[in-house]
Amino acid sequence: MDLDADNPLAVEIRQEMAAAYFAACKRMLSALDAFKAFNLATSSSPLTDNETRRRTELLEEAAERVYFVLIQREAIKLPGSVAFFDDYEVPHEVRAHLGPRRRR
Repeated sequence: MDLDADNPLAVEIRQEMAAAYFAACKRMLSALDAFKAFNLATSSSPLTDNETRRRTELLEEAAERVYFVLIQREAIKLPGSVAFFDDYEVPHEVRAHLGPRRRR
């Protein structure tokens, strides 16, 4: 979005966009960390049914959060989408499930 830097309203809109983007990034990182931590904690033994369900929930949450950030990046025209996945260490499994969660 092209906004006039001399227009106070435009500056405020830009600030709001940046704040929303960084809040989404924070939620995304939290979801990615939870998914990675769960995988590390359960990597030594087969998963129980409850653990499998929890892992699926964490995977879907992380994939949705990454998807939302990608949409925001596109909306505010941030470059470097390809490097984004590497910069944030988004697991391939999460990448494969990008999109909104299925509501049950």
